[in-house]
Amino acid sequence: MHDGYIRVEGRHFCLNHKKINLYGYGLGTWMNLEHFMLGIPGTDFQIRTAVIQAYGKNNADRFWSSFYRAVINEDDFRFLKGLGINTLRLPFSYRRFEDDQAPYTYNEQGFQEMDRVLSLCEKYEIYAVLDLHAVPGGQNPDWHSDNAIGESLFWEYADFRHRTVALWKTLAKRYRDNPWIAAYDLLNEPVLLIPDKDILNTFIKNLIREIRTVDKNHMLFVEGDMYGTQFDLFDRFDDPNVACSFHYYPFLRQHLSDRKTQKERILHSLHKSVTLNDISERLERPAWCGETGALLSRGNREQQESMLWDMLNLCRTQDISWSLWSYKDARNMGLLHPGESSGWMNFSREVSDDWNFWDDFESRDKIVDSLIRKSRTEISKMEKLKLGFRVLANQQLILKERLTRTLRELPFETFLEYADSFRFSCCDQWENAARMVREFTGCKSDK
Repeated sequence: MHDGYIRVEGRHFCLNHKKINLYGYGLGTWMNLEHFMLGIPGTDFQIRTAVIQAYGKNNADRFWSSFYRAVINEDDFRFLKGLGINTLRLPFSYRRFEDDQAPYTYNEQGFQEMDRVLSLCEKYEIYAVLDLHAVPGGQNPDWHSDNAIGESLFWEYADFRHRTVALWKTLAKRYRDNPWIAAYDLLNEPVLLIPDKDILNTFIKNLIREIRTVDKNHMLFVEGDMYGTQFDLFDRFDDPNVACSFHYYPFLRQHLSDRKTQKERILHSLHKSVTLNDISERLERPAWCGETGALLSRGNREQQESMLWDMLNLCRTQDISWSLWSYKDARNMGLLHPGESSGWMNFSREVSDDWNFWDDFESRDKIVDSLIRKSRTEISKMEKLKLGFRVLANQQLILKERLTRTLRELPFETFLEYADSFRFSCCDQWENAARMVREFTGCKSDK
């Protein structure tokens, strides 16, 4: 029987004053598309624009409706329940609810899709975390904030922040009475390339205050600066029902080593790269690892699995709740992924050709270094970093044209069928990862 909301109590998450640990998955590339997770180039907006250019808006709407229902449905919820998962993080872009040409006017289609998944959360008793993954202007300069220019304008223009506050207030008013929503994850992976403590804290305080005018029930997650890792810029929170969410991926920071050294490095790197002491000691809030995971598609599979096990075990020993990224994708990080010979994977290989997301970073550095040499001018480390993001964005802009051409040569009904590649019944499973999750949730069932 469910009669309460999950709340912050001291350093813990509690339901009806009893401690609860959150074990979850993120539903990546659902209502916020990510190129490497789909195996095709472009940001969310660029990919959707390519589909409209190829087939028209009505057919594009048909495709995405089919895609959403393939990515997540009752079959998936039954499987997640069998893993012992009790939380599903739902990432979405502001664009699913609001058009840049009609700001502050909201799209019912986005709410209907959110409602569909939330109804399944309630049916299967899995808590949802609403995760605003992309905001107007981009809260960071990367693709996953649907940033097509490589510049984080969200922090430059106050109106983008005003629109984000208004959207959250609209969402909170709609969902304030839904106890199967565990929390609102206010802003995924913000990055202030030139840290401005005042802008950050003014925005967060105003956002929390405005949400509380319509919803006093739900817990709020605040993510750290620099992709959810740094909390030193934050002032203490006045609202008692606020917690902190950090992101940490061992594979981004680890090199080949023996198992004992690997465990020590993960522990050292986690505390060095994430300001956990700021969360627990200065801010006095519980911490949630909102994203961690491993790579299916790259490197030594055995080592990837061992790093994931070590990370989850570290969370267990330090009493930290977690959410893995991601539940389903096109054979990159997902627990489930379309079959190797499926329509979508064949399409992905045709569109991607020789493009590999992980190689982009090496080519970016070469281009940036070449530009600097040609200019015969020294630039600061920060300006070099910002230039690198713009280079990556321009690479995606060029690659997106290949996607558009391929779609125009492909019959719509064929493309529509590709969405079914993401259905549970059509997917392969990362079995060792699934067994690992069951172990750490304490679920013994293989069903």
